[in-house]
Amino acid sequence: MRSLSTGAVVVCCVLLAGCSGASSPRTSPETIEIFGPYRGIEADRFVESLAPFVRQTGVRTRYVGSVDFVKDLRLRVGQDNDPPDLAVVPQPGLVRQFASEGKIVSPTKRVASEVESNYPPAAAAFGTFDRTLYAVPFRVDLKSLVWYRPEVFAEHGWKPPRTLAELVKLSARIAAGGALAPWCLGIAAGSATGWAATDWSEDLVLRLSGLDTYRRWVAGSVPFRDPRIASAFGAFHDLVLAPGHVAGGLSAVVETSPQGAVAPLFADPPGCAMLKQADFAAAWMPSGTTIGTDGSVDWFLLPGTGPRNAPLLVGGDEVVQFRHSREIDALMAYLAGPTAGASWVREGGFLSPKSSIPASAYPSGYLRALADALRTASPLAFDASDQMPPDIGSDLLWREITRLVADVQDYPTFAARIDGARARERSARGTGS
Repeated sequence: MRSLSTGAVVVCCVLLAGCSGASSPRTSPETIEIFGPYRGIEADRFVESLAPFVRQTGVRTRYVGSVDFVKDLRLRVGQDNDPPDLAVVPQPGLVRQFASEGKIVSPTKRVASEVESNYPPAAAAFGTFDRTLYAVPFRVDLKSLVWYRPEVFAEHGWKPPRTLAELVKLSARIAAGGALAPWCLGIAAGSATGWAATDWSEDLVLRLSGLDTYRRWVAGSVPFRDPRIASAFGAFHDLVLAPGHVAGGLSAVVETSPQGAVAPLFADPPGCAMLKQADFAAAWMPSGTTIGTDGSVDWFLLPGTGPRNAPLLVGGDEVVQFRHSREIDALMAYLAGPTAGASWVREGGFLSPKSSIPASAYPSGYLRALADALRTASPLAFDASDQMPPDIGSDLLWREITRLVADVQDYPTFAARIDGARARERSARGTGS
């Protein structure tokens, strides 16, 4: 997921007129309310992406953004019994939960046809559960990126590694030099503290054990206590969390936000050599930062065990609908079509999962390269914690991995807590072990 600041700020965008500082009741039955996690400039960009639909149909749309989106959406759908018409959801696990509870409706055949026409199969699959389409993918975040400063690498004679083994050796070499830490990392994010650490461990499960094990781990058939999963978490510790390997030590990791972890990379002298973070980290970098081999910062894909491209870890946002109407169904079809999101692509800071939006539509070489990486990657894997049931993946797991990173509990205790919670969740659903 993308890190959100804490607080209770709500952004409301009405039609194309902009935003105000508070939410308000629905203006009329004909107005489609869309609830989501976007705020500030992202809310503006999302509203702008609806402009062609509004112009073509005359249907009124109203976007409401929440800083604590998942909590607020669950409250609206459950206790308040006031669901929005559509919601932009960053967690497939929550979509699956709503689908199993009958809280959301499956889109129409027209929407399904648009998804089939405009998305590669790997992206379309992220919104499909039990062979039924429940969500339209809207945004994708590429998480398997490692950021570095080319001038710093050149000064020390370092080169981007081609394999995970080379990355391990490079990290050890940098740590042994003592001038700077190999890695920057920050995981403090209010109620979402810990998500940046889960991204690291998920990427390593993919690389060390492969996609099949990863998928079975997400589903719960491979437990956290399994040696393959324990090995990936151990690799995370040895590569990033070992003494001398992370800027500021473990206390700084727990106290620093993901955004704040960017600062040591650009400090003079630098405090770290590398930062593993998703594409959206570009928005956290100093003003004037240029990206590329000749820029102030560049990136490489987190390598796998061999020289071939490793699986890519992605996150993203999906649109779900809570009821059918002619207008809502038409908007869902528009969102699944080739136009929605194209204006945001042109503005930058946004990656679309649609194959119908070409890489040439992106405004910079960096974004075009990311779009190409997503299109050519085989395979893609969605963020594990976001796929798990919300009470586990985006609650318990984030809390417990924070304790693990802070070195206040060992891995067997961590694994037992998560595995126990997953067993109880399965029992509550009546699915047994």
